[in-house]
Amino acid sequence: MIMKNNIWNETVKKNFNNAAENYLGYSNIQKYFAEKIVSFLKDLKIQKGEWIDLGSGTGLLADEIEKEFSRKKITRIDFSKKMLLQNKESRKKILWDLNNCLPPSIRNCPLMTSNFCIHWLDDPEKILKDWFSKLRSEGYLIVSYPTINSFPEWKKTCKETNIEYSGLNFPLSRDIFKSFDCNEIIFSNKYSYIENFPDIYKLFRSIVNVGAQSSKCKRKKVHELKKLQKFWPKKETNSVNLTWEIEIRILKKS
Repeated sequence: MIMKNNIWNETVKKNFNNAAENYLGYSNIQKYFAEKIVSFLKDLKIQKGEWIDLGSGTGLLADEIEKEFSRKKITRIDFSKKMLLQNKESRKKILWDLNNCLPPSIRNCPLMTSNFCIHWLDDPEKILKDWFSKLRSEGYLIVSYPTINSFPEWKKTCKETNIEYSGLNFPLSRDIFKSFDCNEIIFSNKYSYIENFPDIYKLFRSIVNVGAQSSKCKRKKVHELKKLQKFWPKKETNSVNLTWEIEIRILKKS
């Protein structure tokens, strides 16, 4: 199991490294929810100290936070060296695989954020508990992630055509947050976000463009892609949708 996870993690890292230079040009959904996270931050009374962005990638969320809180310099942590190199040179950056919990130097933080990261981790429940434990009293952890209800069009088309679904199996909220007390979760909400593409080829290319194409399934053959294109639900314009369900949770340490 450890060997399989290591191979998987290296594949994920390779794909994100390859997408680093072009990531910002294609990460519309990540940007949308980064801005939503910032809108929540405005209403929180966050203590002084180091603010951390976990799984920061190219710095999209960290940059959005700094736009709103101009005096803050966000620490960025990611396992992709090429992603971190896209961040501002003057910012603190830590190259670290978050599957190994947090670097020892990270502790007693007033704020940790994570946007579109936890679904890539081997054990999200364990990692979230570790992150939460490194908060100071009255500190906040804010995470956004796709839920298991994402991609209904893709799953339905695969079922109807008897083609293996090759997307990620996103986490169940009740599983990854089951060890938190209800009073520690101060906000939870799900959002629907629809992307539209001329065809499924552009849809799958968009996933590759942000480095999110890692799959534990076999690569699709040409005839399978053609079949998916034929049976995928079409809009009036003959275009196709991909629907995400994104959950944002805000946790506060007592």
